[in-house]
Amino acid sequence: MPSSAEPAHPEHTVTGPPGNVIHFGRRLTTRTGRGRRTPQPAPPESAVDTPQQRLAETAEAFFLAAETSLTDEATAAAYRTTLTLVQLMLDGSRAQDLVGEAEHQHLTGMVNGLRDAPDHL
Repeated sequence: MPSSAEPAHPEHTVTGPPGNVIHFGRRLTTRTGRGRRTPQPAPPESAVDTPQQRLAETAEAFFLAAETSLTDEATAAAYRTTLTLVQLMLDGSRAQDLVGEAEHQHLTGMVNGLRDAPDHL
């Protein structure tokens, strides 16, 4: 506790905190700018956004809504077996001229894209 003999206002007033202080308000640059900077990590690689990837994510969303996943091997196998049956139906429809060649090719391409969905997850 200060005594009453000490002046109320000391002559040497400290304008900053005691000790060494690092000021963060301004950036100090290095003289050469070489060798003193911390290398920054590369940004994370984002997945390639392809139509196949989007289709796979859409199919996976349907399975996740049913509380299962195409990343499960048994589920993926059953999924592919089902699509093989769908392709068999399309081939039969083409053989009976129920769908034209262009439609058959288009639908076959769609089924093949769906069949590959587990590989894109």
